[in-house]
Amino acid sequence: MDSGKLRRVALTAGLLFCLAAAAGCLLFQTAQEEFEEKTEMMEALTGIDPAHEAEYAGIITGKALGEEASETEEGEALLEKYGYTFEDSIGNSGLWRYVGGLAAILAVGLVAAGAASWYFFKKKEKEKDRAEYLQERLLETQNRSEKMEARLRREEQETKALITDISHQLKTPIASLKMSYEIEDSTELSEEERAEFIRKEREDVARMENLLQAFTQMTRLETGMICLQQEKSSLKETLKQAVGSIYMKALKKGIRIETEEFPELMIPHDPKWTAEAFGNVLDNAVKYAPAGSRVRIQVSEMVSFVMVEIEDEGPGIPEKERGKIFQRFYRGEQKNVQETEGSGVGLYLTRQILERQKGTVFVKPGRNGGSKFVMTLPKE
Repeated sequence: MDSGKLRRVALTAGLLFCLAAAAGCLLFQTAQEEFEEKTEMMEALTGIDPAHEAEYAGIITGKALGEEASETEEGEALLEKYGYTFEDSIGNSGLWRYVGGLAAILAVGLVAAGAASWYFFKKKEKEKDRAEYLQERLLETQNRSEKMEARLRREEQETKALITDISHQLKTPIASLKMSYEIEDSTELSEEERAEFIRKEREDVARMENLLQAFTQMTRLETGMICLQQEKSSLKETLKQAVGSIYMKALKKGIRIETEEFPELMIPHDPKWTAEAFGNVLDNAVKYAPAGSRVRIQVSEMVSFVMVEIEDEGPGIPEKERGKIFQRFYRGEQKNVQETEGSGVGLYLTRQILERQKGTVFVKPGRNGGSKFVMTLPKE
């Protein structure tokens, strides 16, 4: 038996004991009053007529012997003659007080039992609600733990993949440098050959510097070390900054950067990182487009967003690769792409930067066989 049932049994037993005790007290009180009443009556009668003391005692105590029915009837007739009936004797007795007292005690007991039952019912409901609340909190804690564990596993896998990708990207320039140094140390080279080796070594070092810089930016952005600071700034100035970052590369290849005129637009964005996102797309356009071609920039204002389109005249992107080029370290399967210097991080950063500002980016075929990158940013 649990503690709740024990408490209820003890309460019921206590109430019954109280009722029995109260009933006994009332019975004793009634008997005491009746005895005192008969005593006073006996004293009064013997004071009036001492000669009939024994007869009075028998009548009052009810222990008189030899009474006849006729005498009893005569006594009743005499009492009725003076207005005293059996109903009056009932009304004058202490029985009604006894019954009324018992009824009152019973009513109090029932009320007390009801109150106790209500109290224990509410307490049980409260305990049930508390148990349900604790169960919900436990489930929430378990869900958070599972989510945290899943996130830690995902981060661990991403970290392993990142280390593997970085190692793979750095492997080629490091191997090239190592081979170059070994050849220089073990072979007699002419001045022209030595100069060529030095030029190649500088290219490899520059490539590693670019890779490390891209890895650093990507890691800082992914780990939250860099928070985008959105503010209402000029989109035109941001695009100028992006074009300026690749202008010299375009000039060396004779590629023209053409921007269609558009009105001044002040939209919420991070100018520095948004310029980097646009610059990465422009850098790819200049890198893979043939010399003497054009790169067009078009800005369109929509109802709730601004669209920036960058179109080149390069080799284009196969349809099966258009969803992959925004993945980290993906460089495509085309031969000219594989032979061109790159890390496969630029477009990945572009997608991250725009999406963190509630923007989008996708690519579709250009009008002249190249690619058109379509980027959007919300106006509010």
